[in-house]
Amino acid sequence: MKKRFGRKLLSSLAAVSMATSLVFCGSTGILAAAEEESGTEETLTVAEGEDLKEKYASLAGTTLKIGTGCAQAGWTMDDGTGNPEGMDIDVMNYICDYYGITIEWTVSEYASLWGMLQNGVIDTIANLTTVNDDRLGLYWFTNTYAWESYSIVSRTEDGIPEDGDMTFWDGKTIAGEAGSNATLVLEEVIEQQAENGIIINKLVLDSAAVLIPAVVQKQADAEFQCTSTCAYAVAQSGNGDILHIQDVQWKNMPIVYGWARVESNKEYINAFNDLIELMHEDGTLETFSMKWFDMDVTALPEGEVNYVTTTGDDAWQSYEEE
Repeated sequence: MKKRFGRKLLSSLAAVSMATSLVFCGSTGILAAAEEESGTEETLTVAEGEDLKEKYASLAGTTLKIGTGCAQAGWTMDDGTGNPEGMDIDVMNYICDYYGITIEWTVSEYASLWGMLQNGVIDTIANLTTVNDDRLGLYWFTNTYAWESYSIVSRTEDGIPEDGDMTFWDGKTIAGEAGSNATLVLEEVIEQQAENGIIINKLVLDSAAVLIPAVVQKQADAEFQCTSTCAYAVAQSGNGDILHIQDVQWKNMPIVYGWARVESNKEYINAFNDLIELMHEDGTLETFSMKWFDMDVTALPEGEVNYVTTTGDDAWQSYEEE
């Protein structure tokens, strides 16, 4: 994956910590602007010449209940008026606007979104979502629209660890967000390092928005998040001169939309997959990525990758190796 961290980022990070859900209705209507940026035509077709709007005409006028956390830098944040914005949000709005689907947003703590999905409160999650063994058995997923790796943010005054060097963290504390896949990965890293005699302590905090402050205020020695999120959060914190980003050199993870295992969601997933494929091809996804991160997180990365495996009767797959 090509990574280019830029100084110019287009939106500010809002620190959001919500104990209860807030609901917003309606989509943002960004389709025309996104098409202008990416150079796409309003009506897109699949390889065989099918008109996707015609193919999925039954979705027009329907409503999707979508959950997000508004606390994942660059991916899903509060825009300052109580509405979500970010890479996840732009992609979701683009797809729903294209098919004429109305969005009903529900903003809540990330850890509670999966329970809402299981209980039917929401239909899908737009919140830097990836997969793990537990989720594969409980939910369905769209194809991949972006990829992520993991990094650790620490204070430069404590030293500069080399990329991939976990011995540096022996006896230190690394913070993670409650309920996030990143924290599950952190736990895997800690367990693996313990086998080598390296003891790393874990601190779990309620929101991703408080991770950088926890490091700056020395509540923790470091924090663990996705690489693009680390870059965005450090830049927006204004503490780039005192913070260091270390690439953990762990697995690359597919970023997807997670769905409840409800039969009616299959058509949505198929429609999303068809359009995501075209958005990869015509550069729309890369345009959104450059807007939020000044780097392309949408291309298939080099190195080890965790692939989304089959999770439904019609193979809700994502970039399985050919």
